[in-house]
Amino acid sequence: MDIDKPSIEIEKLKKYVSENSGFDIIEKGNILELHFIPFMPEAVEHFPDGKQVEHIMYGEEIEGYVYFYKFVIVSEDDKTEISIDGRYDPVMEWLNYI
Repeated sequence: MDIDKPSIEIEKLKKYVSENSGFDIIEKGNILELHFIPFMPEAVEHFPDGKQVEHIMYGEEIEGYVYFYKFVIVSEDDKTEISIDGRYDPVMEWLNYI
């Protein structure tokens, strides 16, 4: 695993998820899926036809940190996958505020 990816301490992420009911973590060994539906006004205005979309972030846990490598957006009619290249990725900027 290339660790030059956006990352966060696993315990910090789990605490955030436990305090924010719109988020869910699924762990499969050292692979982690973070599921959520954004409700911020700036996100809602981009929903296709005003319908909710689910976001899934895929990461690998290494030595207490989760390194995210893929971001998936799932709508009623479509699925978009985005590979994350490099430590800085604007899609992942929100991790800095947890």
